[in-house]
Amino acid sequence: MTCKPERLLVALLLGAAVLAAPLAAAPGDDAIAEALEALERGDGVAAELAGKRALEEGAPRAAVAALVGEGELLQGDFADARQWLGEADFSAETRARGLHALARLEVSEEDFAAAIAAYEQRLALGGETAPLWVDIGRMRYRIGDHQLALEAARRAVELDGEDPRALEFLAQLTRDAEGLRASLPLFRRALELSPDDVELMGHYAATLGDAGENARMLVVVRALLEEDDRALMGFFLQAVLAARAGEDDLARRLWWRTGGVYDATAVGLTVTGILEYRSGNPAVAAEKFNELRRLQPFNDTALLMYARALVANGEANVAIALLEPHAQRPDATPYMLLLAARAHEQRGERDRAGQYLDRAARLARASANPLPAFLPRDGSGRIEFPENPVLQMRQMLSEGRADEAGAMVAGFLGQFAGSADLQVVAGDVELLSGNNAAALEHYRQAGTVRADWPLVRRMVAALAAEGQGADARNLLAAHLAQNPRQQQAAALLGRMQRDAGNPARATALLRYAASIGVGPRDPLLLADLAEMEALIGNPDRALDSAAAAHTLQRGNARVAQVFGRINAMAGNEAASAVLLGKAAGRGIAPSQ
Repeated sequence: MTCKPERLLVALLLGAAVLAAPLAAAPGDDAIAEALEALERGDGVAAELAGKRALEEGAPRAAVAALVGEGELLQGDFADARQWLGEADFSAETRARGLHALARLEVSEEDFAAAIAAYEQRLALGGETAPLWVDIGRMRYRIGDHQLALEAARRAVELDGEDPRALEFLAQLTRDAEGLRASLPLFRRALELSPDDVELMGHYAATLGDAGENARMLVVVRALLEEDDRALMGFFLQAVLAARAGEDDLARRLWWRTGGVYDATAVGLTVTGILEYRSGNPAVAAEKFNELRRLQPFNDTALLMYARALVANGEANVAIALLEPHAQRPDATPYMLLLAARAHEQRGERDRAGQYLDRAARLARASANPLPAFLPRDGSGRIEFPENPVLQMRQMLSEGRADEAGAMVAGFLGQFAGSADLQVVAGDVELLSGNNAAALEHYRQAGTVRADWPLVRRMVAALAAEGQGADARNLLAAHLAQNPRQQQAAALLGRMQRDAGNPARATALLRYAASIGVGPRDPLLLADLAEMEALIGNPDRALDSAAAAHTLQRGNARVAQVFGRINAMAGNEAASAVLLGKAAGRGIAPSQ
């Protein structure tokens, strides 16, 4: 373990005390020591009481202000904390602690300029610690300085590689930047150092679950519940796992035990919405997904789930108002197009539905367009949050105003070069302008702190545009290895391997993509899989996949065409003739 400067100072003071003649204790010394001990164990109430007792015993206010203020801060009482911390009147012995607490208070009240000033004063005193850099890093991440946040996390671990909070913070950033699996060793090491930390167990277990390590996740959850049998996080994580596995009754029972604590979170709204939808309550599901959409307006999946519930509830008019602006874009996903078609069919607009079905039936390939098929809009089709500068630039790009967006992002990058969001927008500008190499450079900078699926998809588009198909496939493979539940990545990689003439790899990937997430309900994916199964000599599997695709979307021309060809290969000439005849027409039939 790294020897912390404040520990060394205490040791020197103790050594000096042995050599010096005994002196009378200063007023309030015992109470101050009690307050410090309370703060070390995170007991804000005890720290406040001990600090105030020291004041009553004659200690100067400057000697206790940092201690009482931090105690109030731990209790979440910001107003009282400011009375003790706001003037930054701290004794020399407590000044470092007081400035750190003051900075945390400013962050809690979102006065980031004041927080930065307080942190700068604290750093000027020297004696850096891992907890100090963790707090600095978390503040930097909140204000969008993602690169500097990562640097702070690394500095914290460099100062003390055995500080659990520092390891946890670096693990969280590693999860974003490198992937789920890359973060697991850091979480595991943090738990080894703090095996009783229930919150840390929860983060580790959640990451294991997202990485598909369900058995290991359950081991950690059981340990968590042994440590605290009332820990709601344990029931929450098990409920999520049960819902993913389709064990809806078990998921409901486990969710009930969380006592509603997670109901308003993004994961909570997603899980409860899905459970209500599966139970045949689309109206309730729509309410949940609408709350999720308002909580995360840039989450296009939330919009799709909301629209799907609306259609199931017979509210096609509302669904179309939300979907139409996105479905009209050239880079709309097949699922969005199918959903828009269903909504138009519900209104009896078969021609409009047919147009969307025809578009959805086209072969899915790596898109050359980096823009998301989504900008958050309200029920009237108006773009929400028009004051958001990142959203303004995305709107400019969606309208073909790349020059304006480029000028705007250049100005912001001059101030916030470490922002992953701005680097992505800058990359989009370059990609739409045909500057693929420059786009990749911006994307790579963004990826050092947040290599999520939307960014990887953009990088694939840039590499494909440069003719670097092998590099694009390798990038997708690396992302999938770290994030094995990323269904869209598996499907895209499978299709790219197909197009590259690697049928065995393509089939394995498409099988996997069809087994996770929305894969079992994606008719186009199942049709692609059926073709590959037939190509590598698996006629029975090919027929099963083609039949499943046709059951899901009987009105899709491509699905009918694949099913018809597979039937012909199996010797089912009559069925093949009917299906191929339907495929030769518009391919529209009532949705199943």
